Amino acid sequence: MPELIVYRANALMSIRARFDATRDLVMPANLAFPESMVGMWHSGLPQVTLVPATATDAQVWPVVSSAGTPIHDTSDDNCPINTGWSYVGGNHGYNVGNQIAVANHGKTTADVGSRWTDGTRVFTLLAVTNANSLLFGNPYTIVDGIAQGARVRPAAPLTHVAGATNRTTVPITGLTPDVQIRPATHSHVVTVELDGRPVPDGRRTGQELQIRESYLIPSYRGMIDAAQANVGTPIATIMPQLPPLCRIDNVYRWTPGGLLVSQTVTALDRFALNAGVTQCSALTVPAGGSRRQFMPNVGGAGNLNWSVWAKIDTLAVLTDITPATLRDPRTPAASMTQWVISSGGEQQWGIAVGLLPLADGQSSTRARYTTTKCWFISSTLKKNYPQLVWGRVLDVGESVTGTAYRRYLAPPSTATEIVVSTGVDDFVMIERVDPVAQTRMPAPLLFHRRLIPEGPTNLTVPDRVGVDGIPYGVPVSPGYGMWRAESDPPAEPQLPGATYGPGSYFLPLAGPTRASAYTGAFQRLLLHPVFLAETTPVDRACVEVTTAGTGVVRHGVYAHDPATGRPALLGPIADFGTLSVVTAGVKESVLSAPVVLPAGWHWYALVWQGTATTAPTLLADAAGEPTALNLGASPATMSGDRFGYQVTGVTGQLGPIAIAEVHQFPPPRVAYRRA
Repeated sequence: MPELIVYRANALMSIRARFDATRDLVMPANLAFPESMVGMWHSGLPQVTLVPATATDAQVWPVVSSAGTPIHDTSDDNCPINTGWSYVGGNHGYNVGNQIAVANHGKTTADVGSRWTDGTRVFTLLAVTNANSLLFGNPYTIVDGIAQGARVRPAAPLTHVAGATNRTTVPITGLTPDVQIRPATHSHVVTVELDGRPVPDGRRTGQELQIRESYLIPSYRGMIDAAQANVGTPIATIMPQLPPLCRIDNVYRWTPGGLLVSQTVTALDRFALNAGVTQCSALTVPAGGSRRQFMPNVGGAGNLNWSVWAKIDTLAVLTDITPATLRDPRTPAASMTQWVISSGGEQQWGIAVGLLPLADGQSSTRARYTTTKCWFISSTLKKNYPQLVWGRVLDVGESVTGTAYRRYLAPPSTATEIVVSTGVDDFVMIERVDPVAQTRMPAPLLFHRRLIPEGPTNLTVPDRVGVDGIPYGVPVSPGYGMWRAESDPPAEPQLPGATYGPGSYFLPLAGPTRASAYTGAFQRLLLHPVFLAETTPVDRACVEVTTAGTGVVRHGVYAHDPATGRPALLGPIADFGTLSVVTAGVKESVLSAPVVLPAGWHWYALVWQGTATTAPTLLADAAGEPTALNLGASPATMSGDRFGYQVTGVTGQLGPIAIAEVHQFPPPRVAYRRA
């Protein structure tokens, strides 16, 4: 069985794992990176490096010999958070400092914490960095209970306001703005275990290396206020006394299959959070080589098309992946694959990076909190920044948690076919740019597991992993999908509903029926809550017209927003299209590709469109849905039947919605066919 080799000397570590039949991968870890954070860099191993599998321990530790091939600079890949106005944590400090070079300024520690003005704003002396340099902290403002540092520079020489012993005016001719203020963290705690046991110095082997760390980030307001209240006391000496902004808890988990990073940010003061769990510098390119990158569900953004192998070296501008650049705006970008290509066009080494659909990494949650952008890529470093949340306000005690994966890929490869395991959950990921009628992904460790879709896919994949792996096809390029591989639950009676085999029809709501005339419902989208016991792919949807009318009915499905208890507003999971109502009978929509209905609640939607001459009558469920329904701020609408929400003025395809009010139309009887 493949295993890890872990080398350690105090805070420095190297992790060695198999890459392919002839090479090993050596990855750095540093328990005392700048600001005492965990980082993925140390001087003996400046980059993730490929070495011959025959290389001895002495050739890879403590310094990799010349036989190694550097493939990835990870020195800045441990992820800070962003407060909306500054990165902080990781190896970052608040970037709202002004460094001023002043020869022989004469100020000492006794002046630290004193206040100075340019005539408009007040700046705080935070550090006497040396005899010729001073560091000033910028002012802050409070908006909606959130303190924000200001990225401003003094407009005039700084004159003394209060607190200094040496009150000589400070010229600003030698000013450097936007300097990071350090330290910006404290109370760092780190533990290291290999297969559940402490890791002493030396060489060890095992299956799982886990590094846990936690630390506190003080609030910037607390830093400035404490400096002014404790004149003459360096901030670094009283960090634990500063009011905290948040606590960071990180877990780095190396296995022979790659690296997982989990991050939890817990607010200890109200602030706006941008967080990504991980970030990824571009792979190292040999002379004459280039880098190509593919991103599932992403179209054109910046100057590149990410639905093919985009040549990332030509990225000209900082590129935000926004809902407008996504093929499905309800599913934020969650992964990328990047390859280094030689001058001769051959693959050299690759990497797959992404967020797992766990905790706040689930698509529905990310769609709510990454409406500005869910991913961005810098044009200078070609660096990828996935975003778990962007602009989410956290109140005291609230937290955000996400898990990211990182997997190095060996050539040759026509597709990204990987299994990522958290130790609790196993996820299958398939991403392929070229169409293929039928191929197979080996997955021997997942034999007979059920494959539960996580998000949209256009691949044809079976329900279970077979002895020969996972057969799949890519009918339309690009093809991609993610599945949770689940073991069968203990033997129990099957749940009623959608648990029978593919090709079988089922009713999501069973019971007595009645006729429902759609008089007065023209162009009113009626949404009904529906519960499914398990995630279910469907390829047909049926309703029954009992009395003919004019026009058509359009139907589809909207996701459920657990934060509001209402339909998600961004757009439908699927638009099933229109059904003619000019004759009676069972009307069936045949879907061009299966739609995955989520486990739990979703909202079935139906709207009468076309010609409003005669309202059709549909077979409806007499019992209705036994669920709570939010009526709003008044009990006025409690009288009479109430079945769901409605949206007015829906004339064409289903799209984003704005709920108008509750409605009185009973849910039509719907039958689905399991795909």
